[in-house]
Amino acid sequence: MLFLAATHDLVLDEDASELAAIYRGDSVADPWPPFRDLVDRRRDDLADCLQTRSVQTNEVGRSALLAPALRVAAGARPVALVELGPSAGLNLFPDRYRLEYRVAGEVVAVLGDAASPVTVGCELVGPHRPDLASGPGPSGLPDVVARTGVDPNPLDAGDPADRRWLRACLWPGAPERAAVLAGALDLVAATPPDLRVGDAADALEPLVAEVAAAVGPDALVVVVATWALAYLPGVAREAVLAGLDRRGADHDLALVTFEEPSCTPWVPALDPGLAAAAGGTATVLGLRTWTRGVVRTRALASAQPHGRRLAWAPSPGH
Repeated sequence: MLFLAATHDLVLDEDASELAAIYRGDSVADPWPPFRDLVDRRRDDLADCLQTRSVQTNEVGRSALLAPALRVAAGARPVALVELGPSAGLNLFPDRYRLEYRVAGEVVAVLGDAASPVTVGCELVGPHRPDLASGPGPSGLPDVVARTGVDPNPLDAGDPADRRWLRACLWPGAPERAAVLAGALDLVAATPPDLRVGDAADALEPLVAEVAAAVGPDALVVVVATWALAYLPGVAREAVLAGLDRRGADHDLALVTFEEPSCTPWVPALDPGLAAAAGGTATVLGLRTWTRGVVRTRALASAQPHGRRLAWAPSPGH
């Protein structure tokens, strides 16, 4: 994946080339000869990219999954978002996008900013639905009072090279994803979040404590991880959860995860039928909360990895 993203980055750097036209879908010529030529001509640039970059998709579609999870986690309380592996922080802004929820292609609910230039669509599938009725704020979501996160290599939404790299991490031939990404990057670049460089196993817990102290007890700190724990070794994932458990023993806290199930073993298993309805690699939306020292964990939904389809789980007790 890194090699293909690195070559895509070079293709974007040569947007008038034959290969760029093939990648855009403007040509049906055989891609192999120009691809091989690109790798030969720019071998040094390719090697440098492979040594300095990592795959960071920062898929904006996942904001449509985070939104109903935040409503369940916080209710009417304001939230301070702390993302594990935020990349450029695009999913720290679910309240700034127009989040359209559809059934059989028809829009049945909108969360976020209805007038946003960035529209994220999500199809609701399966027999159950999240509560998408009007919520605590104008966006239908809890007010967001802080946006931060920790990443080994955070990206700058306003930096041309970082923007191109995020575009390169998308598959060729997906213009709709590229358009949403570009709009989200413009939006985030106008008010960039406070992203920290660090390793989640060591840096997340102190960052959560720092944010909690800054926002005060009225706001709920919500840690978010979307296909980020999957890139950590098992011992690091255990360290992340242990740190949050320590913090949650004395302070209200929430953890929203959207991960492959083996990466969040603390989240209860879902009916396999929900994963089948959502499609794609099985990915579970989980919620762990610490409220006055009491820990509760539930699986909220299964969803397509990029947030295209959401299969909500029945409420506890049903």
